[in-house]
Formats: sequence, structure tokens, C-alpha cells
Amino acid sequence: MSTNSLLDLTRAKEFAFEADQLRELVVTFEQSLAQEMAIIQAGLASGDALKVEHSLHALKGFMPLFAAESLAQAMTDLYQTSREKPLDVTGPIFTALVPSLDALLVEVRACLSAL
Repeated sequence: MSTNSLLDLTRAKEFAFEADQLRELVVTFEQSLAQEMAIIQAGLASGDALKVEHSLHALKGFMPLFAAESLAQAMTDLYQTSREKPLDVTGPIFTALVPSLDALLVEVRACLSAL
């Protein structure tokens, strides 16, 4: 794993006792990441703050198991922002994180093809 990698399976490996279990966890994360990102983008477009908050909550729960600490913390901070601030504050922060989330998704998919 390169030092610029956004994918960090260290914590996920603590939960998976076998390679098959790790693969299953990564598959679940890949599906959730893609789905929640789409829901957040739709929620931002439609002005649905509750939808955005719920999806950010879901991602916040997964990120520490699969993402580099800095990205996981950014998602935790963004979730907290979504609870305290309006969408016009949350939206731009999420949009700024999208390139990192997209890159993480690419890394997760590459990892899956290697597992």
C-alpha cells in the first residue's frame, strides 16, 4: 500500500479472521460507499437534509474500518457538521471530499480484484 493510499484495511483485518471474511467486509463497504455517496448527492440536489445526515452517519460508521485516518476523521467531522449546520454548509464540504471518496472507491475495487 502506498503512503498516499486512502484505503487502510488494518482495522477491518481485526474483525476478519479469514481472507473470505475480509473480502466480504470489503464487498459490503464498496456497496455502501457507492450507495451512500449517491444518496448524499441526491439529497443535496433535492435539499433533503435528513437523507444527507443519515447517509453521512452510515459512512461515518464504516470509514474507520476501511479508510486512512485523515479521511475517516473528515467524514466524522462532516457528519457532525450535518447535524449542526444547514445543507448550504454541509454540501460544499461533501463536494470537496468527493474526489477522495471516488479515489477510495477505486482503491476498494482494485483491492477486491486482488483478494
